[in-house]
Order: sequence, then C-alpha cells, then structure tokens
Amino acid sequence: MAEQPLDRLLIATGATLARFRQRVVAAHGLSATALDLLTALSSEDGLPHRELAGRLGLTPATLTPVVDTLERAGDVRRERDADDRRVVRVYLTESGRRRRETVGDQVDHALREVVPPEDPAVRRYLGEVLAAVEGRLT
Repeated sequence: MAEQPLDRLLIATGATLARFRQRVVAAHGLSATALDLLTALSSEDGLPHRELAGRLGLTPATLTPVVDTLERAGDVRRERDADDRRVVRVYLTESGRRRRETVGDQVDHALREVVPPEDPAVRRYLGEVLAAVEGRLT
C-alpha cells in the first residue's frame, strides 16, 4: 500500500472520527453541536449567545435552533444580561450538566476503543504532534 500524504490522511481521519463521534452522540439524542455547546458551557457558564456561537465556529442564527432544542429538553436556560438587555446569556442546567457528563463519557469511551494506540506514551506523543499542527494553523 502506497504511503498517503500526511495532509490527506489527517483530513480523512478527522472526517471519519467526526462521523463516528456524531453516531455515538446521536445514540443519546443529541447532535455533536449540542454536545459541543454543553461542553463549552460546562467550562464557562453563562456565555452570551453570540460569543458561544463564535467559540463553536457557528453563526448566532445557526446556533439558535440548537439552543432551542436544548432549552426545551431542560438542558440549558436563557437569560437577558442584567447590564445590557440586548445580550442573551446561555446557562447550563443541572440536567444539562449531567447529560454532558454522561454523553461525554460515552463518547470518550467509544473513541478510546477505536483510536490506537493503547500505549499511553504513544498516545501522548500523537496528541502533542496533532496539537502542534493545529497550533501552527491557528
């Protein structure tokens, strides 16, 4: 088998992993974007809608239906900013926090099962290489 160019291999592998992750997340009734939103709020709760969209690489309009769905499920709540009523902040509820932990753990477990190698030192090295590539591109 001919060696593939590294850029193509990285892109193809990333796309395959993204599809795999989406299937695992969907089995729990979420989209990957919804899980990313819950994860972002678990790190920094109460982000303005616009800033949250930016962190996820989305437009605010694209994020709105995701927030709507999570709000109906009781996983997030919206509140107007006390100082600037034009700003809507999004908060993680306790239900959303539990859901993020449960689904996030399932995704992590599933990815550990399919992403070699099992050797922690090799995984660390691979992580460092991938982080360095991403760092040079951003």
